[in-house]
Amino acid sequence: MKESFYQWVKTLAVFYILFSAVLHLIPDSKYERYIRSFMGLLLIYILCTPVFAVFGRGSELAGIFSDRYTQEMQTLETEEAENLQDFYLREGYCREIETEIAALCKKNGIKLTDAVVHIEGETVSAVLYIEEKLAEEQERGLNDALGRNFGIEEKNCQIMDSGDEQAAMDSCIAGGTSSDGDRTSGIEGKQ
Repeated sequence: MKESFYQWVKTLAVFYILFSAVLHLIPDSKYERYIRSFMGLLLIYILCTPVFAVFGRGSELAGIFSDRYTQEMQTLETEEAENLQDFYLREGYCREIETEIAALCKKNGIKLTDAVVHIEGETVSAVLYIEEKLAEEQERGLNDALGRNFGIEEKNCQIMDSGDEQAAMDSCIAGGTSSDGDRTSGIEGKQ
């Protein structure tokens, strides 16, 4: 590396000596403009020679980088395709379970308004929205059927009737800080 650098510096020194000699030897100053242009191009080439040498080795590095980049992109695309495929399979399976739960409820005389199934890893959970409150025996039978047919454990199943939804909505209160008296909600103002 040092040797090539020293060779480059020697070439530049010889170029400047040659350049000065040529400018002094030209008989007429009207040719000076052309000689300066040519020597300027030659100087640019000499200055860029080390860069070309680096790029010569750089092409090897660029080839290695390109190969690894292509390989990594293929791996990422494969993983993304597999994840997308898993997502669609899981979503399709959830929709199928929801349809079968609706059929099961209809068969047992339960008026189901909506069923939402979610799969996370090995755990299948469901939220069932029904029109009327179920009897305890009916609810237990539904939970057993869901566990037996779909692998939904009782702890992962919520059965919400229209009364539960209204109670849940009524129990929600607006959050935030209140102000009473001369206290503010944490913002101090100038008095």
